[in-house]
Amino acid sequence: MLTFAKVTLGYNGRHVLEDINLVVNKGDFIGLVGPNGAGKSTLMKAMLGLVKPRAGSISWRPDIPKIGYVPQSEHIDPIWPMRVRDVLHLTLCSLERPHFFHKKEHSRVRQVMEMIAIESLANRTLDTLSGGELQRVLLARALIIEPDVLFLDEPTAAMDLVATRKFLSMISDLHRDHGITVVIVTHDLQSLAHRAEYLGIIANGKLYFDQTDTMLTSGNLTEIYGQPMTVRKVDGRALIWADEITEKAGFRHV
Repeated sequence: MLTFAKVTLGYNGRHVLEDINLVVNKGDFIGLVGPNGAGKSTLMKAMLGLVKPRAGSISWRPDIPKIGYVPQSEHIDPIWPMRVRDVLHLTLCSLERPHFFHKKEHSRVRQVMEMIAIESLANRTLDTLSGGELQRVLLARALIIEPDVLFLDEPTAAMDLVATRKFLSMISDLHRDHGITVVIVTHDLQSLAHRAEYLGIIANGKLYFDQTDTMLTSGNLTEIYGQPMTVRKVDGRALIWADEITEKAGFRHV
């Protein structure tokens, strides 16, 4: 679907990422992780065509798929609050459908709200939603166009642990049950360890990319992050942590 070939990305004369090679195939579930400021969002913006490469090439297949996008956050103007159902209807309207309030459009809105379990929010205005509720609405807005590929940029940043797990489980279900290609950016490596099929770790201006099981070894993560990391498999799931470094004694505690 999408190919990066020796791509360099940056802003204002400064390179953020260099020599990026990446292929997104139909049906993939790809997780992109890394510390704050590493370039995760820059890479996603390049995928969406919002950032042009300084070198190399980025190409979609000839029949460009429908793209759904869930941003990190969105400015809500409290002076003109909108109901959740209106946001979804307006998204359909933006597709230039001839009968905006046609019965079929109402049906699609109901279908997506049920899929994301936000029926109870239908008549709430956006300015009254919590961070987690707003992200679910933004997910519904992305899904209402029936996308082939779904891009999510740190969608759980405003959520607590329980809400994060529920949201990511929902994304996994959409991927499995509806065949949607998923590319998700997050700083939380642990949350994607058993969900993403492929993992890209961004560090030191580079992208390290492979199948998740191949990427998640103590040796790989130690080399990428530049500090001792440990990966342990428990009941088929990876547990990941950074080892404590005791500089004075010259050794590390695990």
